Amino acid sequence: MAEIVYLFGAGINRGVQDWDGLRPPLATDFFLQALKHHRIADDHYLAVVQSVFDYIKQYWKLSVDDLKHVPFDLEECYTLLQLQSAEAKRNGDHDSYVRLLEIAYRLTIMFAEYLAELEVFASGHGAFRALGLILYKEKPTIITFNYDTLLESVIESASGVTATVPESYRGRPPEHGDVPDGELPYSHYGWNRPLAYGVQFDEVQLQRAGITALVPGTRFYSHPENQMYDPPLLKLHGSLNWFVYTGVRRYQMLDSHEKTKAGSTLLYRGHWWFNEPADVGGEIVEPIIITPVLHKDIDDNSIMRELWTRARHELSECRRLVVGGYSFPPTDFHTRRLFLEAFVEKAPDEVIVINPDTSVIGLVKKLCHFDKPVLACRDLREFISTNTVGVTPDLTDFWPQRTRLEGRDERCQ
Repeated sequence: MAEIVYLFGAGINRGVQDWDGLRPPLATDFFLQALKHHRIADDHYLAVVQSVFDYIKQYWKLSVDDLKHVPFDLEECYTLLQLQSAEAKRNGDHDSYVRLLEIAYRLTIMFAEYLAELEVFASGHGAFRALGLILYKEKPTIITFNYDTLLESVIESASGVTATVPESYRGRPPEHGDVPDGELPYSHYGWNRPLAYGVQFDEVQLQRAGITALVPGTRFYSHPENQMYDPPLLKLHGSLNWFVYTGVRRYQMLDSHEKTKAGSTLLYRGHWWFNEPADVGGEIVEPIIITPVLHKDIDDNSIMRELWTRARHELSECRRLVVGGYSFPPTDFHTRRLFLEAFVEKAPDEVIVINPDTSVIGLVKKLCHFDKPVLACRDLREFISTNTVGVTPDLTDFWPQRTRLEGRDERCQ
């Protein structure tokens, strides 16, 4: 429990960019960004995801070339897919149901694939790197609606590399196929992701350099040095490194009688390539994320139910609230309900809003019953200049210097 709560939306990431100037997307500009990506825009990749673009062409009359220049709302697309697939299921139209699910799945993998490639650039943006330093030092509760792991990346960097390494660890697979107890709490960074999320997973990838090592969650979390962090980092729409085993094998040649892990959850750094689903040990895993649809099925997933309950509790006790890059869209009433219920008895003492859209200020005040002046910051750099935790970060952007446009601003948008 922390008296300080940070709540972040997609806008907080907008200063991050790769060496081609591409940024983490908002709901309306995903294709504007992704179709400029050298790999996703390749003809071979587009052929693999042709069903997605055929669907958009059918209902919105927009071609691939149009989507390179015209904003397109992913929420509309996902919502129509959701409604149509539900109708096909009710009507017993199996072929349509499967086709619609495949379109939604390919779109989701494309989205995940694009986002995953941006993590390496998070620490290259000075203000975002500074945010990581502030979050690591303040240790607030963090609530985010972002699927990406950019925040985790800069918090890790702020925590520094772990100086001591277990004697048994050499970056290689264990000789007898099992991770020694002494290696279970070891993380390459001082801040260990699996301990931060406020929920436990059935299987955990250890956060260390070298060969990937997976251990049962019961064993990982029961180690006396692996106490869950409090306050937590709560990802209310899921995360690209949270997965569930599907029970579907990638290769039919694998022993069909071998037991699958269907339904088990996994914390794992996913890898996507050419719009193929991620797999672990030959079994396909899918990310645990709530795609941007009008009707979000939060109550259908036990992890999500637990996270939203915890978020309401954390908000209700917070005294200082920082809302960054989130505009409380009317279609996302779950979040408005979260605020209305969390602050029904007691408003926070201080509210800070990071957003170039000043209309958000009044909405935040209304939702948390706040009747005092709000500190409004136009962008992340302006917020960093107000920090009071003794952090004096370097705001220099490391990249991309060669493609930066003249006069490009750094606002949360």
